[in-house]
Amino acid sequence: MRLRDYLHINVWLLPVLLVLIPVILILFGSTFMTTPSTYYATILNDGWSVKHGDFYAEDVGLKNLDIGTANKNDVVIISRILPTEYVPSACLMFRSIQSAVSATIDDKVIYSFGDKYVEKNELIPKHFNYIPLGDMNEVGGKRITITFRVFEDNAFSGLSEIYYGNRHDVELAYIQKRRLPFFIGGFLTLFAFLLLTLSSYLYMYHGHDLSLIFSSIISFTLGAYNLAFNDIFCFISDFEVYFCLLEYITLYSVPFAIITFLVSSHPELNSSLNKTLIGINALFPIITLALHLFKVVHINNFVSTLHVIALSEAIMILPQLVLNVARHYNEQKKTSEYTGKTSDSVLVLGLLIFIICSVIDIIKYNVFKFFVAGGEVSVDINFMTIGALCFVLCLFVFYFYHGIEHINAVYMKEHLEGLAYTDSLTGLMNRAKCMQYMASVQGNYAIISLDMDNLKTVNDSLGHQEGDRMLSSFADILKQTFAGAALIGRTGGDEFLVAIENPSPTTCEKLVDNLNFRIDTFNKTETKFKLSSSCGYAYSNEVNDKDANSVFVLADNRMYAEKQIHHASKLDRFVSDILGSSLPEKGGEEDNV
Repeated sequence: MRLRDYLHINVWLLPVLLVLIPVILILFGSTFMTTPSTYYATILNDGWSVKHGDFYAEDVGLKNLDIGTANKNDVVIISRILPTEYVPSACLMFRSIQSAVSATIDDKVIYSFGDKYVEKNELIPKHFNYIPLGDMNEVGGKRITITFRVFEDNAFSGLSEIYYGNRHDVELAYIQKRRLPFFIGGFLTLFAFLLLTLSSYLYMYHGHDLSLIFSSIISFTLGAYNLAFNDIFCFISDFEVYFCLLEYITLYSVPFAIITFLVSSHPELNSSLNKTLIGINALFPIITLALHLFKVVHINNFVSTLHVIALSEAIMILPQLVLNVARHYNEQKKTSEYTGKTSDSVLVLGLLIFIICSVIDIIKYNVFKFFVAGGEVSVDINFMTIGALCFVLCLFVFYFYHGIEHINAVYMKEHLEGLAYTDSLTGLMNRAKCMQYMASVQGNYAIISLDMDNLKTVNDSLGHQEGDRMLSSFADILKQTFAGAALIGRTGGDEFLVAIENPSPTTCEKLVDNLNFRIDTFNKTETKFKLSSSCGYAYSNEVNDKDANSVFVLADNRMYAEKQIHHASKLDRFVSDILGSSLPEKGGEEDNV
């Protein structure tokens, strides 16, 4: 079965895999694989008193509580009675967003965070607050009050879950809820470095295609954003400011990476409009970072702007890509390399999945933040996470099929060139290829000119079919004798040429002796005709200019000199052999032996 036929049968497995992989990942992220706590861990959702401006509620749950949007200079206060059961190394753990946090037990301050950022007028990063409670015999049953002082507009519109228990257990519980983004984010990040290594090698040694480099950038930005958004970095480092910037910079760089990849991999999209979009997308993270570092506007204020830009560009770019893929698909169907599905169709499928998943999460984020009780703190990006994985996997499959298409195209080109430069009877290079080689060969080489004897006699006496067999037999012996030659060609009816590169002074002599030995061996078993040839050879250092034509003329002259010496005796012996064993009588019947 040919490769393209195999691909035609199996290419439809791709959609099945794209469905099966998310199902496996969802199972991986479910509670089915949850590890039980060593001591104790729970979420303190109920029994809270909450105050935010004019809003006040007693004995409520934090989940899905509508406190309104917390803006700059707002204060949100929550309090409840601490549990009384004993837990080793008990603590409270919760996430704060762009807020300074303080905690008191019976008006005694036991924890604070964020004041140093306020003093420097810096963005307060997302932070996981750990409040150690000490001896539960002393604090159990007492009221804890947690105060959030907000320093950004639209900072948050809901309250984070507050974990209570042993610190190891609460950290484990939080990470287990985020197994899926942790796994996918880690995979995408590592895959990005593998792609970057491969793309750097291919760029340096195999052309100037930048699409693979931008594929690695896509994988990295999606993976790093996924890890940063889900606070994975908070569990491995205390450099929250850098990881906060990483979250926004990677998010802001996703449109640039995707549109640049599309333009680099599809020259048809290289229009003035798309170049302008690339410029806008490249400048967006740079300008927002500069404004943040110079403390003009904090970088978190541009998320909604990014959403508008990304959605607008998707509307502009996607139709162009689909039309281009449709045109390319119709062209491919008419070629012999068509496999049933083009690499571009796989890419479009992955991009559509990613865009749809991203749009769902963008809409979900904005709806939850501004219109739904509980706010965006309960929002995840699982759709975008799975969409990113599908897109990167489709990128990988895209390059696989793109490579297959390239191999098929190269094969067809070589096949057509083979037809153009191959002698159909002998399988050797034809005169055109010999002339092309002679025009380009340089350095140290040798040329052997050969003339097969008695072809006309065999054609006239035994017929052209035997003459063709004679040529094919002689060509096979040439292939065996000169197996390592740079060129073995048939330049005319019974004329042949062999080119040897970097020969030693005795190479041609040894090869000609080997040729004569193989001809003698063949003649011992052949009854219809006998092979023989005249040979002449010359080395490139025998002529002053090392010109291939001069070397060939010298070799050809030596061949004709040899031909003149023994042509008559060989011809007489050849005719005698034929008349004695092969030629029919005048009546058309063969002699009975």
